Order: sequence, then C-alpha cells, then structure tokens
Amino acid sequence: VPGFESIGLKVARCSKKLPKTQSWCFVPLIYSALGAVPEHLASEASSEMQISEAQGRWEQLFSHWPQWRQALLEAITAFGKSSFVAEFLPKSTSNKSWTTSLVFGEPKIFGRLPHPQGRSQDRILEL
Repeated sequence: VPGFESIGLKVARCSKKLPKTQSWCFVPLIYSALGAVPEHLASEASSEMQISEAQGRWEQLFSHWPQWRQALLEAITAFGKSSFVAEFLPKSTSNKSWTTSLVFGEPKIFGRLPHPQGRSQDRILEL
C-alpha cells in the first residue's frame, strides 16, 4: 500500500474487511511484545505458542512489525512489566469480556486476546 515509502514501511494489501478502530492490530501488538497473555487472563486466551506463530502473519502484513514489537517491549520494560500489566490490561476476564482475534478473522487458528480499554490503548501509545 503506497504512502510510507520515505520510511521504508510496507503494508500488504489485506482482502479482509477491517474494523475502523486500531484494536485489530494494536491489541495483538501489545501481547506480541509481552510474548504471552498474563496468567490471570490466560484461561481462554491465545497461547504463547499461538502468539509466536502469529508473528509471521503480522510481519507479512506490516514490514515494520518486528521493530514496533521491539519498541513496545522496550517501553513496557522501562515502565515495568508488572506495573504495565496492572495499569493497562484488563483486571480479569469473563464470558462478557471483550476480546480481539490474535490474527484478524482467524480466531479459530490463533485464538483471542483480552481486550484492553480504548483509553488504555491510547495511553500505551504514549509510553
């Protein structure tokens, strides 16, 4: 997709109808940077293996995915991982909790992730 040539970013065309919010890609980026869903949220969530296996899909879609993941991991580490989890991620999950597919449109293959509130996602972007 054109528009980011000057910074070397390449975004692949996606045949799926994507949501208008950033959650479809940002929530997976958060958990990709963490490498796993925290234990208190993990009962119905994507496994560590699913998160690892999904990285190739994301890297095919966004050429800078590894750099974004690393930058977010560095911000999480600087903030403190346990503090990050406590401040930005859901406190618990239930049948009524919102989730996001680890890979948009493929929850049966890659599972689902606990969905942080939109304002928490915005604050994470500011780290």
